[in-house]
Parts: sequence; structure tokens; C-alpha cells
Amino acid sequence: LLSISDLYYATGDQVDEQAFSRFVQRAVNTYPGIQALEWAPWISHAERPAYERWLQTTTQQAHTHITEQDEQTGNLRPAAIRKSYVPVTFLEPWQTNEVALGYDLASDATRRVALERARDTRAIAATGRIQLVQETVGDQYGFLVFVPVHHQPQYALEETQQQLQGYILGVFRVADVIEDALRDLNYDINFYLLDQTAQPQEQLLGFYDAEMQQVSTQLEPQYLLQQNGQGLCPSEADCTQPIFLGQRKWQVVFLPPTPQPLPWGSLATLLIGLLITATLLIYLSRWQMEIRRTRELGDLKLRLFSMASHELRTPLSVITISAQSLGTHRDRLTMEQQANTLDRIQLAAKRMGQLVSDILTLTRAEAGKLEFNPEILALAPFCRQVLDQVQLKSHQTLTLEGTAINHQAYLDKKLLHSVLVNLLSNAAKYSPEGSHIRLVISEVEKTLRFQVMDQGIGIPREAQGQVFEAFYRSQNVGQVPGTGLGLAVVKTCVDLHGGYLTVESHPAQGTCISVILPRVE
Repeated sequence: LLSISDLYYATGDQVDEQAFSRFVQRAVNTYPGIQALEWAPWISHAERPAYERWLQTTTQQAHTHITEQDEQTGNLRPAAIRKSYVPVTFLEPWQTNEVALGYDLASDATRRVALERARDTRAIAATGRIQLVQETVGDQYGFLVFVPVHHQPQYALEETQQQLQGYILGVFRVADVIEDALRDLNYDINFYLLDQTAQPQEQLLGFYDAEMQQVSTQLEPQYLLQQNGQGLCPSEADCTQPIFLGQRKWQVVFLPPTPQPLPWGSLATLLIGLLITATLLIYLSRWQMEIRRTRELGDLKLRLFSMASHELRTPLSVITISAQSLGTHRDRLTMEQQANTLDRIQLAAKRMGQLVSDILTLTRAEAGKLEFNPEILALAPFCRQVLDQVQLKSHQTLTLEGTAINHQAYLDKKLLHSVLVNLLSNAAKYSPEGSHIRLVISEVEKTLRFQVMDQGIGIPREAQGQVFEAFYRSQNVGQVPGTGLGLAVVKTCVDLHGGYLTVESHPAQGTCISVILPRVE
């Protein structure tokens, strides 16, 4: 608007209709919120006949006059006789705005107040809310912004009326301005646009409904923001924004939106998205478990190979040296010495066999290939056979007790053999000479309980939760040889049976490890 007024000053008031149209074309095309840009000269009553003849020539209509709006019908009619007029003379774009040509802006009180304010202050002035002459939708408000143009840029204040040439004005629909301002934004929040300079009953310019994405004038403003909850605005001051335009004060009042239930389409999309996400997470979790299991299996293999190379070296050395001694000095060894040498070879071979068996059991279990083949077992002869295989220290005793010794059970013979041999061997190894070891078998609430009780060094409380991990050995074992695999093998075999283990132990007093297995009829 200011640049158009500069055009009039720069050309010495010699601006015709074509020059005006070319000059404002860019602004009209660039800003869709502009309804029209217009030029309205100040016309005295004496100049009215000549002006109306010019209108008739321009429109090629014989009965064209300066017009005003009938307050009752809203239709345009010839303007009443007044001292002066401010008729719309040039306007762009012409389409949809041609009805405003010749309309006397000073005929309406709201427009006249803004015209006089712009004239007297020599500054931009805006109107209150109005119904535009060219408005086709009855429930929308508009407003005008005037820039006064004078014959001379500089003049005395008392010469204001004489120097006034006319007005450059912008015509705006409130709905177009708001919707154009929000077209590149995506904020779901309702707000009111209010003109606080106007009377209270005329302050509402428009209400923007974020859900409908359109401006309405049917709703009355609600100033009690607390009715809308805390929402985005902790206080009323945070919910308002003043705007100063054309010597008027506007205010934007933001209202937090009311939560709306999700439509079925959005809910279905959300559920499908969650399902896909959950599926991906499950697959990712499984892949991570497989990777972790592969790494753990690789680590276990490395530890097994390292341990095997170390632990097998001792019995192999015993076997090698004893065999060489027996082969070289056999004719010089007594029968008792030969028997002792053979016993050492057998013990070393037995130790190697147990170690290899434990390694194979753990490796197959980690690979998921350890077979479970239950069969009916007579517990008494089976357990006595196991007891005969346990290597005891000097004067140690081993007894079989319990109320279920003579029962039969549906168990895996090989796995149960590994369980009992490892538990009884550990009990003998970590108990002193002359101590007593017991294997107690009982039936408790449809379970079979195998308890191995000793009088050994015991297991510290802080180590009892780790003793079933592969390669773990408590710090109180001292110089007692071992691999840390026995109890890990026991747990693996018990897990395959669907059972569990318990530990009761006190250092220097003894240990009781219980194997609880489900009893199958």
C-alpha cells in the first residue's frame, strides 16, 4: 500500500487505470489473502457529474452513479447528496470486485471513521469489521486498510483537507487472511481473532476451527480459558498475542483443542503399525539371541579346548610314564608294584573318560543335540552300580538310604548316571578321609528326590548361586584338582528331565545337594 502511494507522489498524480493495474498486479498475484487493491479519490459534490460521466464511459453503461449501500436491503443505490465522496475508481483484480466500482467509501460510518483517521493522522488506518460490498458469503467479515495520498508530501496540518487527493486501500476478507497465513503450517489449535478497538459486540473478527480448517463467525468468543484446561497455555497471558494494525489493536486468543477420539481408519493404521513394529522387534530379539548364543557357544568351545588340553595332560602323563615304567622295568617289579602301576593307569584313564564325557555332554547340550531317552529303571540295582564306580578316599564310607530305594522310575539312564557320578565324586573329593557320604532317595509329592550329603569343606553362601556354571570353582577348594564342569553337567541333565536343584551348605560342615525330578507313573 505504501509503495502504491509512492507511485502517485513519484508521477505527480498522473496515474491512469492501466498504470495502476500493472503496478499492483504482482502484489495481488503474490498474496492470495488480498481481496483487492483500490484507488479512491476525494471528489467534491461539484465534481460528481463529471466523475459519473467518466464512470459511464468506463463501464459503457448509461445509468452509472456513485453508489451507497441501502441499510435495510443491503443493495447498492445512487449515493445521497453530500459535500464530498470517496468512490472506488481503480481496482484490481476486476473479476469478482467490479460491483465495488463507484461505491462511496465515506457513505458507511465504519469506513468513514477510518478514512478520517488516516486523513488527520496522515498514517495508515484500518477499519473495524465490515461486510464487503463484493462479499457473496453473508457470514464472513472483512476490513479495509487506508493510506492517504496528498498533493504535496509536506504541508501544514491545517491544510490537510485541501491537500487530500484520495486513498490507496487494501480490501481483505478475514477468512482469506487467516487461511493464507496458515497454509504452510500444521498446528491443530483453535483461536479467536478479536478487534479490541471496537465495541464489545463488534470485536469478533473470526474463529478458526482447527478440525474443520476454516474460519467461522457463528461462535461467540469464550474468554474463560480455564474451561479448556491447562493444555498448551498455563495462563491467560500465554494464550493471547496482540497485533497492532492501522491504529487498531487486534488480539489472537488461542484455545487448546479438545481431545478427539481417533477415527477407525487412523486406529486401524496405528494397530497395524504397532503389529509390524512388534513383529520386527520379535525377529530382532530372536536374531540377537541367536547371535548371543553363537558367541557363547564359541566362547564355550574355546574354554573347553583350552581346559581339555590342560586337564588331559596330567592323566596322559601318568598313563605314559606308568606304561613306560611297566614296560621297561617289568622284570624287576614285584607283583604288588605292577598292580599299583596298573591301578594308576586305570585311575588316569577313568579320569580322562569322565572328563571327555563331561565335555561331550556340555557341547551337545549347547548345540541342542543332547538326547533325552527315558526308560523304566529299578533304582536299587542302578544306584548300587553307580556307588561301585565312585573312587573314595581312605576309610571313606558311602551308603544308599531312603524310602524310595526299591521303587521304579521313568528316567534317562545315561543322564541320571552322569548326575549321580558327578555329585558323589565331588562329595568324595571335597570330603576328608574317614568321612561318611550318603545317597538318600525319597518320594515327595509326586517327585523323586536324590540327596547327596557329605561332611566336606562346604560351599560359601556367596558362591552357591554360581556353582552350577561351567568352569566355576569356589575359592575355598584350595589345591584340590578339578575342572569346574561336574555341577554344570549335573544341571544340564536335570534340566532335560524337567527337574531342579537345591543346595544346603555350610563351610567346614558339609553340603547337601538335592536333585528333584518329576515322578512319572
